[in-house]
Amino acid sequence: MKKIFYILLIAIGAFMSCENDLVKEPDFLSETSIFESKEITEAYFANVYNDMPFMDRSGQSQNGLGTISAVGMEYTAFAVWQNPNNAVRRNYSQENGAGGLTYWPYANIRDVNYILENIVNSQSFDQNYIDSKVAEAKFLRAFMYFEMVKRYGGVPLVTKVLDKDAPNEEMYPPRNTEKEVYDFIYSELNEAIALFSDNKTGANGRADKHAALALQSRAMLYAASISRFGQVQLNGAVGIPSSDAQGFYQKSYDASEALMSAGFSLYNKSSDKVKNYGDLFLDEGNSEIIFAEKFEAVTRGHDLDLLAIPQGYDSPWNSNFQVFYDFIENFEYVDGSPNIPRSQLTTANTWDMDEFFGKKDPRFRASVFYPETVYRDKPVYFHHKTTYTEGGVVKTSTNANEIIDYNGKLWQGAAFPRNIRTTSLLLRKKLDPTLIAPKNGGNESGQDYYIFRYGEILLNHAEAAFYLNKPDEALTNINLIRDRAGMPARTVATEENIRLERQFELCFEDHRFWDLIRWRTATTVMDGVRTQGLRFEYNLDTDRYTITLRNASFAEPNVRTFGPERYYLPFGQVYISDNPNLVQNPGY
Repeated sequence: MKKIFYILLIAIGAFMSCENDLVKEPDFLSETSIFESKEITEAYFANVYNDMPFMDRSGQSQNGLGTISAVGMEYTAFAVWQNPNNAVRRNYSQENGAGGLTYWPYANIRDVNYILENIVNSQSFDQNYIDSKVAEAKFLRAFMYFEMVKRYGGVPLVTKVLDKDAPNEEMYPPRNTEKEVYDFIYSELNEAIALFSDNKTGANGRADKHAALALQSRAMLYAASISRFGQVQLNGAVGIPSSDAQGFYQKSYDASEALMSAGFSLYNKSSDKVKNYGDLFLDEGNSEIIFAEKFEAVTRGHDLDLLAIPQGYDSPWNSNFQVFYDFIENFEYVDGSPNIPRSQLTTANTWDMDEFFGKKDPRFRASVFYPETVYRDKPVYFHHKTTYTEGGVVKTSTNANEIIDYNGKLWQGAAFPRNIRTTSLLLRKKLDPTLIAPKNGGNESGQDYYIFRYGEILLNHAEAAFYLNKPDEALTNINLIRDRAGMPARTVATEENIRLERQFELCFEDHRFWDLIRWRTATTVMDGVRTQGLRFEYNLDTDRYTITLRNASFAEPNVRTFGPERYYLPFGQVYISDNPNLVQNPGY
């Protein structure tokens, strides 16, 4: 608790008078006075928000930004030592714990419990303010328990401030079942929803009724998936009985329905579908955003652009998030053409870049840098070499610093080395093209982090509707998403195309890993896989590329491993030692 009082004392410093220290009465902030001042109460909440697991900014230059996408096999980080690759390569065990995926926020939960126990006794606040703060606290507590249950399964539900002299059964609580934790999240959010007003504050970074409904929509869908596809073990500490699946799908469906009538809509400002999807993540506060973590460059910024921008665009620390071909090859063509089979990616075939990538789903083109992508009015290069004829002589360049003048066409001999280090494809989604020189490592990116947006809610609703035997509703929502993206409508809703639509629409937004976990497909998708990138070689004479597969696993084991035990993360030894009643998950 001391850290909070230090923060609060700093926060209220502006309200203190500047009397002589020799005569001034000593300043003292007691716990009972916190909830008699709105300024101090809001500072207390700000501290809780600051410790929430929204955007992961851990690691050097915040390379932890890429951790969830890396473990979900969407992309790899640039260097072996970076947080995302450490999470992929980690030997998960009780001894080693969960590393960068660890989340154990009981100190923060203690602070929320303290709010809930004490703010109701305020003599200064009116009931509406108290209700709004209770609702906000309940949302934050539910969010933290959701972040734990999706990692570990059942965890101890601690809903009151524990005294150091409390009996052992309180100080060392056993795990609740996974179902009990999800039931708690649902009831906690119901109570919050009843107390919140209808005001929309989520896009400005403060939880509201709609954020609570969005968390219900997501969490209940996760619970339903665990119930449908998982297995009950350890007397329910992990797993949910299959008989509960339909009930959880219904709860997710109902929460999504409530949001679908709350005035949110898909972002649709530009007729250029690539630009529209890209702008969605830069046009902050738009009609699609339900709840966001707010950022402002420098004052409270992050380093996404510094890390992700391709080499050749000012930033010395660039090209960090290198996209796997395994993840993007299923993106479809706008005209319905079949995807190119891997068997055709040989030196015997050549490709025009427009036909290979340029006619794919606009969401792909807005999310991934590939050869000749135009960014800030110049192309990004990913070719390893250029072949051309000059004066009857066939020449080859592998020099990124050589500019070839080919009959007036200026062409770079090869891509910069960082751009082609592993996959020759880079993350583009959410980058800000107006941020000209992200090179100081000083939190220069200010894009908000979208925790919940309406596009996800439509997909949650579609998935729940499908398993509730309402395929027509599922199809309607999938096609709303596809129409916004400029993709042809589906004619039928299937489990496969519902899942693919989530992969396309929510790519690189920290969903893919958790989706593979809850569907219990991670062992199929990721175990025993040698991840692939592409090698591009360009011929200036024909204006075509040869495209071949290449091993992209330099920063991970040659073959990925993902055993069934990984559907739940291990409790690290420190947690087992602290609580002898904390039973370890299966397989560790």
